[in-house]
Amino acid sequence: SLTLILPPFSSIVSHFYHHITSDPQSQLIFFLLFAVSFLLFVGAFEICCGHRSRRCGRNGCRGLKRSMEFDLQLQGEELLRSGDRSKSVRDVNELPWKGGSEENPDYECLRAELRKMAPPNGRAVLLFCLRCGCPISKLEGWGPKRGRRNKK
Repeated sequence: SLTLILPPFSSIVSHFYHHITSDPQSQLIFFLLFAVSFLLFVGAFEICCGHRSRRCGRNGCRGLKRSMEFDLQLQGEELLRSGDRSKSVRDVNELPWKGGSEENPDYECLRAELRKMAPPNGRAVLLFCLRCGCPISKLEGWGPKRGRRNKK
């Protein structure tokens, strides 16, 4: 049996308690050991599960916990006319196409639904996002072209 080889656990604890309470130097060592192990635990927890671990490394990443996988943006004529002055238009224009190119036939059904939602002379953009909330690719559908009215 194990009790023949090792002393009982209660005698180990009582010996340890007696040793710590009798010597002030061992009290200091025990306290420092506890403080260092607590700090190491907090540091490891922050690295593994903290706010920064959810970030993807992109500039401006917010590191959200439970972000949506998709985001739909409806961009009207006025916003698109402003062009590169608008940050939202510029960010969408810089994203790569889902499926590699604009002409990928796999996403044509989805693009047709986006065309139905898009405002006249505008576009509907479906953004595919990471878990942190950063967009990684896009699908866009342009709305119907409405001719400009000429003033007479």
